[in-house]
Amino acid sequence: MPTTDAPTPTRVEPGEIRLVAASRTFGTVHAVAAVDATIAKGSATALLGPSGCGKTTLLRMMASLEHSDRGTVARGAGAVGLCFQEPRLLPWRTVVENVALPLELAGVARDERLARAREAIARVRLDDAASRFPRELSGGMRMRASLARALVTRPAYLFLDEPFGALDEVTRHELDEELRGLWERERFTLVLVTHSVPEAIYLAERVLVFSPRPARIVADLPTPAIARDAATWTSEALANCARDTSTALLGGIRANMRSSGRADSQGPTGGHA
Repeated sequence: MPTTDAPTPTRVEPGEIRLVAASRTFGTVHAVAAVDATIAKGSATALLGPSGCGKTTLLRMMASLEHSDRGTVARGAGAVGLCFQEPRLLPWRTVVENVALPLELAGVARDERLARAREAIARVRLDDAASRFPRELSGGMRMRASLARALVTRPAYLFLDEPFGALDEVTRHELDEELRGLWERERFTLVLVTHSVPEAIYLAERVLVFSPRPARIVADLPTPAIARDAATWTSEALANCARDTSTALLGGIRANMRSSGRADSQGPTGGHA
């Protein structure tokens, strides 16, 4: 049965997410404002916007960690995997024990959950660290363990909240490549929150660009297939998509400033988006 925060007007297929005028308020803070979107089964979607705009709140609504005050958030049947900004590994557990934790909480027998945990660890290329403790891992290795834990339930949906944002650029790009490969092979429905325009374009088929809080979609942009080729980071197609995405992002920020009476009287000054 679909997971939903309000009566679902139409049937939601497994692997699909549908938002209709979805909104969320915390006290006097309006975080998300009337978002409409349909995310197809097996697709990869990036949520891009300025800090504090409500992207994470929207992601949490899709994952049923938050509810909508108004409108509908509906998700079809299927397991959910979550990966946060921090690895959140239990320090007294080994990597394999951390990765197996969701299955342990679900009551899966020990032998089966450890076997599935080792399978998930292999999928993120962390086999040689399965018996180590978090303190013995690098930042990139801890994030691999966190990703393996998200994958251990064999999810139909994978929700990622800037999981690689604190890593150095080389490690981040390496993990982006591995995540992209996992999605291409397994085709779970991927939703990613990021502040990075290149990462959004590289990982996702579609970028939803949001305004400053409350989050509203200011652009819905497809990304060029060529951007998924690691050898084309400097390609014209990638540059054009990055320009369009950055323009939409800045447009949303400037429109919000104007509506708040804080618009700068000066015109655009150029420079990098």
